[in-house]
Amino acid sequence: MFQQSKQKQQKRTLFLGGPGIRRTQTNRPIIYHVTTGSLSEYTKAAYQYNINDFLAFYKITDIHGIEPLREHSAKLIRQMVIDFVIFLRDERKASRSSIRLYCAALSHFFYMIRDDDTRLNWIKVKMEFPPDERIHRDRAYTVEEIQKMLNHGCSGKLREKAILLLLTSTGMRIGGIHPLRKRDLTPKTTSVGKVYRIEVYSQSSSHYYCYCNVETAKAVDDYLKERMDKYGEVLTNDSPLFRDLRMLNVKNVKPLTGYSIKYIVSKIVERSGVQSTFQFTGEASRSKGLRKFYKTTAELSGMKPINVEKTHAHSIGISSHYYRPQESEILQDYITHAADALTISNEHRLNKQVERLEGQQADEIKRLREEFEDYKESIREQDKLDFAALKDMIEKNERNRYTY
Repeated sequence: MFQQSKQKQQKRTLFLGGPGIRRTQTNRPIIYHVTTGSLSEYTKAAYQYNINDFLAFYKITDIHGIEPLREHSAKLIRQMVIDFVIFLRDERKASRSSIRLYCAALSHFFYMIRDDDTRLNWIKVKMEFPPDERIHRDRAYTVEEIQKMLNHGCSGKLREKAILLLLTSTGMRIGGIHPLRKRDLTPKTTSVGKVYRIEVYSQSSSHYYCYCNVETAKAVDDYLKERMDKYGEVLTNDSPLFRDLRMLNVKNVKPLTGYSIKYIVSKIVERSGVQSTFQFTGEASRSKGLRKFYKTTAELSGMKPINVEKTHAHSIGISSHYYRPQESEILQDYITHAADALTISNEHRLNKQVERLEGQQADEIKRLREEFEDYKESIREQDKLDFAALKDMIEKNERNRYTY
């Protein structure tokens, strides 16, 4: 029974590209492999899937079937692409963004296989794209919605809690989580406690750094401690930050794939029930809603917008050539303004509120004490003046008595 289930799963799912890439399709052969080194693993996987889909549409079943495409005129190739786009639009009802990705893959494909380096004219191809009629009105999640995810969606699992808080307090893309290794997290001691400096995409030219808050750092530490105590794992700098729990007794710990991370986040949102309150489908995107929460909350809290963009892995334009703040300055800006605002748990928020009230109370007590001391001092000064006046009056009376 298990073997049959495994075979069915293999028929349904085909893995393309690197770790974390999964495409669901039939047992269609892979005729063309995308190996261009400058492309990311995700881009290679997407291009490879779309190119082979195009070849299957024209019933090209082996590598020899690609040879005629090298010799066809640019006009004929363009018409083939147009016919394929019309098929995607009318038969598959593909969205405009999906068709654009197909065309990007085909542009790469024909540029790589044609010796004349002739660029196809894509203007007529794009004229067959379906209109973009979607209304883009998605928003960031609210603190209350993320609290529901934390309390109900994570089901008490430390791994899920750490993933959710990491996305919330750093704003990193969901695709940046599965490559993380323990060495990518550097502890930093701040005025509010321990936080982590996180190097995202550390093995890529797209690497950047960001920071998490105290709440997230504690969640990550609790999860790593559970792995050591519960599973007997020996953590090293090369250990994946988030591991696959299906193989617990192997020495070579497998990291969670990108697909697994997306599935976990999807299930967290689903179990929390926050989508049942949405007024329309897609009101808040499953992963981007968390990313938007970070950017919105960080900027509203008073953190410098340019620092938010840098820790959000967004381009800052020409400023990137001139704006060179110290890492400590960005950390201080994050801790001073954004860290508390990005904290989710009610317990932490209540503690902070108590601290603020205690601080206000202490300030009020200090102010009253200072007023009391000032009052006592003024009384002493007044007493001195009154005593001096009384003494002068007595001396004057004494003088007057002896005079008469």
